[in-house]
Amino acid sequence: MAKLIKTGQDFENLREMFLKEIEGLTDAQLDWDDASEEWSLWSIRRQISHVALAYFFWLSKAWGKILWPADPPADPVDFSKAGIYDRRLDEEKFWRLEDLVPKFDEAFALAARAIEGRSDEEQHRLVLERKFRPDMMMGESDLPVYRFWAYAGTFHMDGLEQDPEEETAFTFSLAGMARHLYWEGLTHLRTVQRLKAAQGLALAVQIEREGYLIDPFFWGPGDAPPF
Repeated sequence: MAKLIKTGQDFENLREMFLKEIEGLTDAQLDWDDASEEWSLWSIRRQISHVALAYFFWLSKAWGKILWPADPPADPVDFSKAGIYDRRLDEEKFWRLEDLVPKFDEAFALAARAIEGRSDEEQHRLVLERKFRPDMMMGESDLPVYRFWAYAGTFHMDGLEQDPEEETAFTFSLAGMARHLYWEGLTHLRTVQRLKAAQGLALAVQIEREGYLIDPFFWGPGDAPPF
């Protein structure tokens, strides 16, 4: 059974799995995509970029003053570029792997820093409240942000709560946010594997199926949920 409290080592292990999965890939393999399927709209390179941006946004911009009130981290990237590149890092600055991977590593180091040394009780006590505009969409999709979070919350036993009286309002504990970010990273790692498989490439790591990957939509065809 997956652990509900994630640790810095969990994020380090996940980071290493990503790096093993992309090791030795050519630019053509990193940039292959398929616009006919939703899961393959973003290439492997762009999957990596999105995960880094998501970690930076939530842990630095959204949680920074809560986690480090005396010394919140400076913005690690120009977040205004996220709208231009649809929830990914600035592709003019972080396209080549030699530029992208160090930023990816930095994002995972920030995740570890956010939770290391904090007890389970503290991770549950620290909370972030967010209310999303009803017309705010997930990037370039037609999915309202608040509906995404309502669905994501069904996978969490705690730590991601929708306000029963205001469907666009949510409360996240640090434990819940760390779990979400880990599961999101794991989901994008699985998509990296699907992109490799579609190109006839061998997979490098074995993924534990947990969290959002229980949903066949995220895991992919050919394997039923392990219930």
